[in-house]
Amino acid sequence: MSWLREFWPWLLGVFAICTVLFILYTLFFSNRPTVRQFTYKETPQGKLTLEIHLPRDWSEDDRRPAVLFFFGGGWISGGIQHFSWQADYLARRGVVAVRVDYRVDSRHHTTPDKAAEDGFDALLWLHQHSAQLGINPHQIVSSGGSAGGHIAACLAMCNHPAGIDMTSMRPALLVLFNPVLNLVNPTAEEEFTSREIELIGMMPEPSVTSLSPNLHIDGSTPPTLLMFGDRDGLLAQGNFFAEKALSEGVPATLLTAEGQAHGFFNREPWRSATTLAMDHFLLEQGYLFGTPLIDETVIEKAVMKKAVVEK
Repeated sequence: MSWLREFWPWLLGVFAICTVLFILYTLFFSNRPTVRQFTYKETPQGKLTLEIHLPRDWSEDDRRPAVLFFFGGGWISGGIQHFSWQADYLARRGVVAVRVDYRVDSRHHTTPDKAAEDGFDALLWLHQHSAQLGINPHQIVSSGGSAGGHIAACLAMCNHPAGIDMTSMRPALLVLFNPVLNLVNPTAEEEFTSREIELIGMMPEPSVTSLSPNLHIDGSTPPTLLMFGDRDGLLAQGNFFAEKALSEGVPATLLTAEGQAHGFFNREPWRSATTLAMDHFLLEQGYLFGTPLIDETVIEKAVMKKAVVEK
């Protein structure tokens, strides 16, 4: 047994390393969602894809809620990788999370109405494939940031630019991160860039009003959570949305982040704070269950103020 005594320290070292690796895998990788990519549309400028985050215990027989994310970037830039962190979080909470690519000016030389059209087509594709994706088509949440928030809101409140009737497919909830909500008469004071204003001006005039969610708020608008920095030039649009929605009997909550400007939700601690606010909203609506995965003490300095709140 002398050989065992000789190699015993080595065996203990290997065992310790394997134990540490197992713990790290359990903490950081075992609960990671599966991400699948699909092509949902072919356009003259190329194919468009979406990436779907599936919970670890997902199966095709499920009927889970789904959250559809649209990236920001002023209809000019941005990419499908936006909201990866939030999508991972929601998949760990048991929701199917979908990140959508759509056409933008820098890559496809298109205007905001084409971006909105792509959003509608992504939603249509999701409905058509809901059974194989284990999704409840009546529990789809539309979400996005800035220009992506505009697309998300359009899906619930506007009509498909190509005239396809999608009334029965409208999202059941909205979670909007400093969204654009009105395209009529955009100004620099609202923090529209000169190129964004130019792109809106290139749209067919009827599309500017038909794709302005603030002009289409009524009793059918879904319950909505809006989040803005209180120094965001678009906050006035958010205030209008929330107040008008409440006047129509629609549950709406607007949260503001003190001292924060446009895009605040992309960095910590506000990324976690806004994700936790989304979690609480989905809990209240019955789309999530259990305890949020974000510790509120970690974001205690990132206070979200209720500027306009559900009655």
